[in-house]
Amino acid sequence: MSQIRDITIEGFRSIKSVDLELRPLNIMIGANGSGKSNLLIAIKMLRLAVMNRRFFFDFVEKSGGANRLLHFGSKSTPAIKFKVKFLGDTAEFFAELRYGSDDKLFPRLTMDERDVPSSYMESLYEAPGVSPALQFIGTRVGRWRHFHFNDTSEKSPMKQVSEIFNNREIDANGSNLASVLYLLREKYKTEYASIRHTVQQVAPFFEDFELKPSALNEEMIRLEWKHRESEGYFNASSLSDGTLRFMALATLLLHPVSLRPPVILLDEPELGLHPYAIHLLAAMLKQASADSQIIVATQSPILLDHFEPEDVLVAERVNGATEFNRPDAERLKVWLEDYSLGQLWEKNELGGRPGPETVRRSS
Repeated sequence: MSQIRDITIEGFRSIKSVDLELRPLNIMIGANGSGKSNLLIAIKMLRLAVMNRRFFFDFVEKSGGANRLLHFGSKSTPAIKFKVKFLGDTAEFFAELRYGSDDKLFPRLTMDERDVPSSYMESLYEAPGVSPALQFIGTRVGRWRHFHFNDTSEKSPMKQVSEIFNNREIDANGSNLASVLYLLREKYKTEYASIRHTVQQVAPFFEDFELKPSALNEEMIRLEWKHRESEGYFNASSLSDGTLRFMALATLLLHPVSLRPPVILLDEPELGLHPYAIHLLAAMLKQASADSQIIVATQSPILLDHFEPEDVLVAERVNGATEFNRPDAERLKVWLEDYSLGQLWEKNELGGRPGPETVRRSS
């Protein structure tokens, strides 16, 4: 299994040290700056360290260098450390990203205390002499994906043309959304129909996607669609920001199980969505979590209303570092007779609300 049973992270940004048991569905809440996104980014970074060293170095550089990623910098934290236990496996995977020259981080991977060669560069699976241990890690970590569909500007990748054969899975920013939908329409008709029907519930004017190769270059395609009451030309630029994001989310979460990532990381997917669309988003997250592990950071009480206390992770800053805790489901039973989970969050019965940072004195 590629899903995460337990993960320990030390020394990454606001995360000094956390040890989390993850469920199939994990809904993170917390104030701005509490560290929710840092958990998602740490997992994304771990995947890059395993799968592609060049992309990993690029990520560190674009993040401002190693000192920006280490908890309070390299003088306080010499390395970022991970320990991962996979669901259904007894093996343990360790990664240490140690500070080095030129403000870089250098990965060292181990599994069950055995060093894993780290001389790979481009393709984990095609590199000659790849050890069984690295293959074991790569096949589990390789398809974890972090998605961020927030860019809906005129330069948004979702509004540009994409290569029609780039359709195996959705890109992190949705840039190949049209290519993926084209594949689903041709090969996975049940899932395509489900996506189309779900989008129609949010956008009643939407009839169907108009998916065809470009007349000027048949290897390229652009996201186009049909209006129920017009024969005019409509593309992604004709959609509201929320509708375009919802299309991408529906395509991801209603994707064929065989093609869907086993671990899906989403940062504030509710952004710009109508409350009814958030209701549908919650239903899709629950449905997808039957086969994929979902880890979501949200600021939406409306989205939170659709889940159980056991699904929730509350992020808070304590003594300058992020901590994650699950609400006490037993204590909340009486409250939930009169209030929804989102209302309890707003009443600060769950924690994770803006306020002075907690200072915990050691005994």
